[in-house]
Amino acid sequence: MKLLREPLFHFLVIGAAIFVLYGYMGQEDAAEQERAITITAGEIGWLTDTWQKRWNRPPTPEEREGLIKQYLRERILYREAVAMGLDRDDTFIRRRLAQKLEFLIRDLISPKPPAKEELQLYFEAHMDRYQPPDLITMTHVFFDPDKRGDQTLKDAENIKSGLAALKQPPQDAKAFGDPFMLQSYYPERSQAELAKLFGSGFARPMFALAPRKWHGPLLSGYGTHLVYVHDRQESEPPAFAEVEAQVRQDWENDKRKQLNEQYLARLMDRYNVTIEDASNGEKAGDSKEQTR
Repeated sequence: MKLLREPLFHFLVIGAAIFVLYGYMGQEDAAEQERAITITAGEIGWLTDTWQKRWNRPPTPEEREGLIKQYLRERILYREAVAMGLDRDDTFIRRRLAQKLEFLIRDLISPKPPAKEELQLYFEAHMDRYQPPDLITMTHVFFDPDKRGDQTLKDAENIKSGLAALKQPPQDAKAFGDPFMLQSYYPERSQAELAKLFGSGFARPMFALAPRKWHGPLLSGYGTHLVYVHDRQESEPPAFAEVEAQVRQDWENDKRKQLNEQYLARLMDRYNVTIEDASNGEKAGDSKEQTR
C-alpha cells in the first residue's frame, strides 16, 4: 500500500510508539516511587521521644528496632488501604482528618497582639467573666423525708418557730433535725459551690434570702432544710490590672476562634453545596457558585 511507504506515516507510527513507551515507563517510575518508603532520622527520633515520655526511659536497641518495624508496617498498610480506596466514605477517617485540619488551622492562625486600649474595651464588654461570685454564710437543719414521711414539712415548720425565737442560731443545729452526711455550717460559699453540694434548685434562691433570719422549708436533692443566712457578701468588680493576664488570654482565644470561623467560611465558599430534602427526595437548600 502506498500509505505504508509514506514518510509521514512512518513518523506518526514512531511517535505513537515513543509516546506509549514513555507513558509505560512513566507509570513504572511512578509506581516505583509509590513503593519507596523512607523512614527519616527525624521520624525515628520522634518514635524514641514518644517511647521515653510514656515509659520514662529510652528504648533498648531491641525495643527501638521494634518501634521502627511497627511504624514501617503501619506506613505500608496505610498505603495499601488508600490504594484500595478504604479511606473513602469512612465516617471515622473523615472526622479524624477534618479534626486534624482544624487543629492545624488553630495552630497556624495567630492573632496580632492587641493594644492595651483594645484589651481594656474587651474587659469592659465582658465584665461578667471576671466578676467574683457573691458569697453566703449559712447554717441549715436537715429533715429526712424517708424517716418522717408526710410529717416532714409540718415538723420543719414547728422546729422553725422554735429556732426563730432564739436570739442566735444554735451551734448544735444538727440536734434540731435528722442526721446529715455533710456539715451544717457553711462559711463564705458561692452559688456554684452550694450547687455542687445541694443542687442548683437549692443554691439559686439562697442568694435572695434576707440575712439573720431562718428560712424554709427548702428542698434539695437530699430532702427538706431550714436555712439561717448569717451574711451575704456582694463582690466588687476587679480592677483591670488584677485580671489583665486572664483578659489577654481570653481575648486571644476569642480572636483565634473568630479567625478560624472566617477561614472556614472562605473554604465553604469554594464549594457548590446542594442539600437534598430527605422527606420527599427533592433537592433543597441553597447552592453557591464555586469561587477559585
